[in-house]
Amino acid sequence: MRPGAVLALTIAVVAAAPAAAGPNDIELLGLVDTTDPANPVVRNEDFRSLVRELGLIFTPSGLQPAETTGISGFDFAVDYAFHPVSIDRGYWQDALEQKGSRLPMTLGARARKGFVLPVPLASEVELGAQWLIESQMLNLGANVRLALNEGFTGAHWWVFIPDIAVQAGINRVVGSDDLDLLTVTAGGTVSKGFGLFGMVNFCPFFGYQSVFVNGSTRLVDTNPLNTGNVDDNVVFDVVSYADNRIDRYSVGARIIVAHVQVSGGVDINVLDPQTTIVQPALRAGVSF
Repeated sequence: MRPGAVLALTIAVVAAAPAAAGPNDIELLGLVDTTDPANPVVRNEDFRSLVRELGLIFTPSGLQPAETTGISGFDFAVDYAFHPVSIDRGYWQDALEQKGSRLPMTLGARARKGFVLPVPLASEVELGAQWLIESQMLNLGANVRLALNEGFTGAHWWVFIPDIAVQAGINRVVGSDDLDLLTVTAGGTVSKGFGLFGMVNFCPFFGYQSVFVNGSTRLVDTNPLNTGNVDDNVVFDVVSYADNRIDRYSVGARIIVAHVQVSGGVDINVLDPQTTIVQPALRAGVSF
């Protein structure tokens, strides 16, 4: 199986779905006040709040120890994550294709492969796709990880030194008619694997990422029935990277039995001193 096979399969499955909008699709016309049809007013602050939380949904969970696959290694996995965002708030309810109080969930696929950089450190690249269930929106992303230290073993004191890695990624959302959403991440992970019962590897990990969210819109037509009037087209203010950095802390553990691995944990996202969103996630796959 090639490194991109899982990603290609996920895209194919989503592409084969019916074209009709799903309940979790976004319709930004709902964030435009058309009380005065001649002077539509965009709700820019609500748009910013919506984009920030969508950015968290479409930034893949950091459920990965610091160790890399190695030059000849492969890793394929599927993710399932829960996103308890503020879906009852007005900016969500007005923008959703179908109003209602439900928990957004995503299904994703990842493929990791080691590669060689011109530095004496282990490195890998990860490709992935993530689908917001009950929508047409899909995130496509890539992540590069560089191991600063990994693989200390033996009977000496340094066996307790943890694996340490730094990483950076980029993720782009496709499938929305109105929204252009991009996130960039940078951070690191600390982990340490332990052998159990001679056939199990248990590896707790802790990670941190800065998540930078950028969102913009195409023209939003506030009166689609009047195709000859361009004056009723509006755009929202750009939600820029510089003003929208989110702190993400990831805590979890991975278990490997033979070539099968299962990971579980949470992403703790601090949007501001008053707002923290905790996202539980699960990952299962194979590595060899």
